[in-house]
This record gives sequence, structure tokens and C-alpha cells, in this order.
Amino acid sequence: MPLTYPVAPQHKLPLLLPLYLLAPVAVEVHRHLANSTWSAYGIAWDWPFARATAAGFGVAAGGVALLVALQVGLGWRRWQSISQPVASEGAELSPTGHTNAQTISSPSPGVVLLAVLPLALFVGWIEELVFRGVLVNGLGQVLPVGLMAIAVCLIFAFSHLLWDGPAGMLQVPGLAVMGAVLLLARWAVGGSLGLAWGLHAGWVFAIAAIDALALLKPGKDGPVWLVGLPDQPLTGLLPLGLLVLTGVGVWALG
Repeated sequence: MPLTYPVAPQHKLPLLLPLYLLAPVAVEVHRHLANSTWSAYGIAWDWPFARATAAGFGVAAGGVALLVALQVGLGWRRWQSISQPVASEGAELSPTGHTNAQTISSPSPGVVLLAVLPLALFVGWIEELVFRGVLVNGLGQVLPVGLMAIAVCLIFAFSHLLWDGPAGMLQVPGLAVMGAVLLLARWAVGGSLGLAWGLHAGWVFAIAAIDALALLKPGKDGPVWLVGLPDQPLTGLLPLGLLVLTGVGVWALG
């Protein structure tokens, strides 16, 4: 069955998982053949790596929370209760106006967050390993640093069109900026992917948790040039500004 764009969220995971599960296996085979180490790709399972990952995760998730709070404060978004039950299909109204069928309780917020967290960490790790790890190391051997950085950021940005199709072109510049910030995060800590992994996973976690918990609903229309297009936040100036501020902080750290 051919893909329709943009790919629906419920279809992304079954498509992503086989690719993402294969990636570390392919890297391990390449590492073995090249007689290299995981640390050469920026992966070091030690305390400094874990600390950088945790710091990046906190900064990224906190940044998204502040951005959402700003939009709520301006009236462009409104908080929505997460405790509302969802009526099952086929529920019928009684003469008094109440539903006879039982309602389907949504999973508790804790369960949702526990499901989203490992997925965000896994997606962040795989993408950092591939784009800021293997790709940076490989292109860095044949291209000057500047050209390598541009190539890596563009490849990262355009790879998202696999899921978004032509409509995702408007978000490519923002994704390239995101890729640049993540690449800077690897350089800032001496080649480790810990900080970049934490930032990436934190962004994925915060956005996915807000969507999964249905925490927000539209308020008054905000300027598209500030908030971005629906489901394409990186087309807005405010999300891009958050990325730039994060990059400035990473630069100062480095």
C-alpha cells in the first residue's frame, strides 16, 4: 500500500522501529570491521556522558515548557484537562440524556509519560548516533569542517521529508538549524554525543508528551509567522528562537 503524506502518527512507529533497530547493529558491524570503538562515534557509557545527557534533556524539555507557557499566557493556546473520560463507540443516550455505555478511561498521565520517555530516549539516541556520530565521522574524513557541517545539517533536515512529504519542505530550514545546534552540542563537549542526545530526546519527549496527554487546545489565532504552521512548529519564529537561544547557550558552554 503506497504511503500517503504526511504519514499519520500511528503509522510512523511501525515504519521507524525496523529502521531504528537495525541502525545500532549496522554501526556495530562497521565498528568491528574498522577496528574502532563506540567512543569514536561519541558514545561513552560513563558518568560525564550521563550527566551531559541529563542536562541536555532538562534544558530541552524546559525550553519547550517555557515556550508553551508563553503561548498560553498570550492566549494562543489553552490548557485542557487530562482527566476527561472518553465515551466508547456505540454509546447511546438514555431518555435522561446520559450515556448508557461505559466510558473508556484514558491511561493515567504517569503511564503515558513512562511510555513516552524510553521512546524519546531511543529515538534521540539513534538519530544522534547516525547523524552526529557516524555521518559526521565519515564526512569529516573527506570534507572540510564547514562543508561537512552544512552537509550533515541538510541531510538531517531533508531526511524528515520521508515522513512529511513535500508539505514538510517549509520546515526544512528549521530542521537544519536544529541539526546545527545538535552538531554544536557534540563539539561543545569534546566530541561526546551526551549533550546532543539529551537535547534531542528532551525535545521529542516534551512534544510527544503534550500531544499524547492532549494538554493543549487552540485559543485565539496567533500569528503563523510566530507560532508556526499546524504540526510544523519549526516554521515559526518563536520555536526557531528557542533553538537559537539553545545554540547560544551550547556555544557559551563550549
